This record gives sequence, structure tokens and C-alpha cells, in this order.
Amino acid sequence: MNKSFILIMFFFISVLISAQSIQVISPNGGEQLQSFTAVDLLWNVSDVQFVNIDYSANGGTDWTEIITYLPANQLMQWNVPNINSDQCLIKVSQSFNPTLFDISDSLFSIQYNPSYDFIAANEVLMWVGNNGDGSHDPRTDGSGFYWPGGINNTGESAIFEDGLCWGGKVNGQIRVNGNTHRQGLKQGNILPNGTPADYSDPKFRIYKIKKGWEYLPPSPERDKYEFNFLNWPAELGAPWIDENNDGIYTPGVDKPDYVGDEVLFYVANDLDTATTIFTYGSNPIGLEFQTTVYAFDREDLKDVVFKRYKIINKSINTCTDLFFSYWTDDDMGEGFDDYVGCDTMLNLGFTYNRGNNDGIYGTPPPAVGHMFLQTPKIPATINDSAYFDGKWIKSFKNTPLTSFTLYLGGVSTYRDPHFGTYSGTLEVYNNMIGAFWNGDNYIDPNTGVSTKFVLSGDPVAGYGWYEGSGWPGGPSSGDRRYLLTTAPITMAPADTQEVVIAIFMNKGTDRLNSLVLIKQDAAFYKNLYYNSFPVSVDENNSVQPDKFVLYQNYPNPFNPSTTIKYTIPKMVNSQRSMVNLKVYDLLGREITTLVNKELAAGSYEVEFNTNNLASGIYIYTLQYGSFTSSKKMQLIK
Repeated sequence: MNKSFILIMFFFISVLISAQSIQVISPNGGEQLQSFTAVDLLWNVSDVQFVNIDYSANGGTDWTEIITYLPANQLMQWNVPNINSDQCLIKVSQSFNPTLFDISDSLFSIQYNPSYDFIAANEVLMWVGNNGDGSHDPRTDGSGFYWPGGINNTGESAIFEDGLCWGGKVNGQIRVNGNTHRQGLKQGNILPNGTPADYSDPKFRIYKIKKGWEYLPPSPERDKYEFNFLNWPAELGAPWIDENNDGIYTPGVDKPDYVGDEVLFYVANDLDTATTIFTYGSNPIGLEFQTTVYAFDREDLKDVVFKRYKIINKSINTCTDLFFSYWTDDDMGEGFDDYVGCDTMLNLGFTYNRGNNDGIYGTPPPAVGHMFLQTPKIPATINDSAYFDGKWIKSFKNTPLTSFTLYLGGVSTYRDPHFGTYSGTLEVYNNMIGAFWNGDNYIDPNTGVSTKFVLSGDPVAGYGWYEGSGWPGGPSSGDRRYLLTTAPITMAPADTQEVVIAIFMNKGTDRLNSLVLIKQDAAFYKNLYYNSFPVSVDENNSVQPDKFVLYQNYPNPFNPSTTIKYTIPKMVNSQRSMVNLKVYDLLGREITTLVNKELAAGSYEVEFNTNNLASGIYIYTLQYGSFTSSKKMQLIK
């Protein structure tokens, strides 16, 4: 599979040899082309049998070898390095007398613009595509989740491909899209007018940063990290740290947020109709996906990668009965001897081996799991709390796991949905709600009772519906795919939801002990995510704060509206005081008064609608007694 990795200047070099020197001639101009991972070098040589070729990324100061002793008059394809430079040169020298050389007449550019990249911070090496594709290696069109060894993996892999899927109703019509063996997204964000940005813009690449990159020796790898660090796309949703607390990302002042030791980010959307129909035959919904992939280089997290999806409805339509699912085609070593199952209490799907030996992983075989670590939030009671945007929010709850679907080739009841036709949309949506592709209920073969969860039994304890002896008359082991789904929600225009997936592996003393460790790891990751990471709490006025706080508006930058939150502390005498919140332009002219009244202690928020204001920086100021605080916000139209 030929994937687009690099945006380059495509050129030819002709070399003329005389008795005294080598002359390199480059044609005038050049054409910028995408989808190339190599440069073809062509030359004509006389009186020389072999040449050496080197390149420089800094105008000739330093040279790196491309090839030595290349036969003359031969076309060579050069895999260009992962660098960003407008100062590249080619040098051709005579192999037996390198003092005879010449250099290309003009500088050319190499721009590293990957649509796929991999994360390899620990024992996992996992490929990611900015079209939503996951765990699929673009170099081989094959399995792309390697474990163990990380960057030093010797070829053992466990996942052929995986990705997020979604399905809901727009004006009563079911629409389904996602990332399975076909990809339903195009790179790029959705503009304020509701149209997609130009997906060919080089800024819609995959960005990759790594802790400690600045201490690496000079190399193409270090250059790549530096470029991504300096061009971090905070305006597209990439996580960042507001060093000066003004709510606006300022390169050189604010910094990318290392949510892990290694971090990948891309933004994509589902607005391309041809792409969405190519998957399951549906029209787009209008969702933007800001995706952050991260992993840690530490002993207790060495076998896991996290994928966080921030999903924004940027259409004008409300989407109801919306499900989010994670689909995976695990090939755990050799794919023909796999079993799968789920643990509904852990929001976990898993793949393990039929026997205690795998042709690739050997004995004992490992197991691999996909878990919904964080699910969307929905309204709930005052006693509930949901985790969202790094904090707990009262009066909401996170949705539960609601179905688990198995796909088997050659078995009509558990067959894969059809691609490229609307019947595929209806089939996937039936799977999401916890039914066969035709809408019939799943039936537990042990109890005869309908269920939404296929294979939710425990193969270790030996009870319930599980593959092998827990499925009387069930299919033999083989290539499996499954769909892990969480409960339906409603997303109105501008609503935002989050989904976080953990993907991990472990190996025990035998095939079932590997599964025991996977479940133990799932519980550990869940506990760590919710209890050991620093979080804040939004009490929704349920407590009285002890200090004044004016928060940064959200979103920022914004268009056409934004929310400003503030807290008023409990006074010693519990008295009320006048609260005044105003908006000014940079010249100090008052734009509007948002709040002007007495308020008791508590947390408050107010929406600021811009109406006919021009784009620019505005100041909002909160006054409460002797307390005054101001912050900047940016309107972009």
C-alpha cells in the first residue's frame, strides 16, 4: 500500500564528467509533488565507472552519504530523510577519486509531511494514520501493532488494523461511519462556516513530539521533533500548556503538553461524502476528530498505548441515538488460531490464543486487549459525576458498555457488514445496538436468553458464553474481528465529547494466564487514569469556594460565542456583594456588560455572544468588592 509520507521537490540531476571535474546540472524550476517517499536521481556519466552520492540538509556544511560505488549511467531511487529543510544539496563524486566532485546548482526542499507515523515510547510500536486508521503498517499493508520490543521489535505483531466507529440519526436517518478495513475520515479540521479545510494543506499532517528530543545528537530524527515542537498545532486542538495564562497559544512562550513521554496528534473530519459512502454508504454527520495518541516510558505502563478522541459536532444538525464503537481486527501472532471475548465490567474486549503455542509468539502466547477507558458523558442525577476534559463534572455520568459484536468470515450470522452501500450502514447500526446484522437478537447458547454481549463469559473460570467449551456447537478458532460499543447519546451542534481507548498486551505462564494479566492490567490502567492523574472538580455550584477565581474563557479562540466562568468565595459574614463582569476592546472601550448584580458564594458561568464584533483580541474584567481580575480572549471569524 503506497501511503503519502513526504512532500518533496521532485528533480533530476545530470552529471557530466570531464578529465578534471564532475559537473552537476539541475533543471530550472521544479514541481511540488505529494505521495512520494523517494527521489529518482538520473545522470549521464562518461569516463567514470562508479560514483558516490551525498546530500546536505544545511547548504553544504555537513554531508550525509546516500550511496557509494554506484555504477555509472544507472537510475537510482533515494528514500528521502525525515527532515524539513530548504537548504538541501546533492554532491556527486568519483568513487576512486572523491576529490573530483560537483554539487547541484541550486538548493532544493524536503518537507517531512507524514500521513502515517508510529509511536514507540515503550514495548509497543503502533502505527497511526491521519485518516483515522489504526495499528496498520503502511509499509507492508499489514499488521501495525508490534509487541514486545517497541522500536527494537523483531516482527511479532498482534493487530492487523483497528479504529473508532460511530453511528447515529440525523433528522431520523441512520448514518454510520468509521475506521475499519476502509477509512471514513479526511485529514483537516472543519471551518467555522461548516465546510472542511483543504485536506491537502501540509499542516494537516501527523505531529509527533518526544520528551528529551532536544538532547538528541544532530540527526534527521531530532530535526523532525524540533520542527513539530516549534509548529505544534494548538489551534487545531493539540494539547498545550498555557505558560502565560492568557488562553492564546503563543509559540516560544506556551508549550506543547507532553501528556505522555511520546505524543502524536492529528485532526480529521467526516465531511467528505465520497469517503463516507465508500465506507458504509452513509452521508456525513459533520464531526471533527482531534486525536491524541500517547504512551509512557515507565515500568508500570510499558505495554500500553492510549488514544484520546475529542469529538465536536460542527454541523447544524443534532445527531441523536449516537453510538461510539471501537472496531479491531486482531491477528494475535498467527491469526487463524485466535479466540475473542469481552468483560462488561471493565469495558474490555480481548483476543487470546486457542492453544498454548502460537507460530509467531511461541509458548506461552500473549493476549491483547482494547478497553474504553473513558466514554462519553450524559446528563444524570445530582449524585453522579462524569469524567470529562481532565476533571470530574457533577450531574453527569459516563456511558456504560452496551454491546459486543463478533465478526467471523464464512459464517453468515456473524458476517462482516457490506462496504460502500447503505445496507452496510443499517447492518453496522444493528451491531452497535447489540444485534445481528439483520436486527435479530443474539442468543446465549448456554441459557437460550437474548443478550447484547456476545462471548461475555469467563474462559478462565469456565462459566458463561466463551469460545471453545463455553460455546456448544460454536465455530473453530480463526480470524476474528469485534466491535466494542458504548451507550447512545445526543450531540447538538457545537457539542463536544471525549472517548479514550487503551490498547495493551501481556504474556503470562499460559494462554489463560495471559488473559488473567490482561484483565488485571485493565483494572490497573482504569484506577491509574481516574485516581492517580491530577484532576480538578467542577461542582456546579454544589460547594462554596474559598477564593476568587476568574477562569479563561472556553473555547478560545472562539466564534461566535464563548463561555466565561468565575467563582465567588464564601465571606465570613456570608454577605452578598455586587459582581460586575464587562468586556472591553484593546483600546479600553467598553463593549458590553455581562453581569451586574449581587451574587452569593458559588461558581458561575456566562455566555458571551459576539454579534457583529470584528475579529481581534478582547479583554474581560471581573470586579467583586476590592477584587479585580482580567483576561484576554480572541475572536476569529
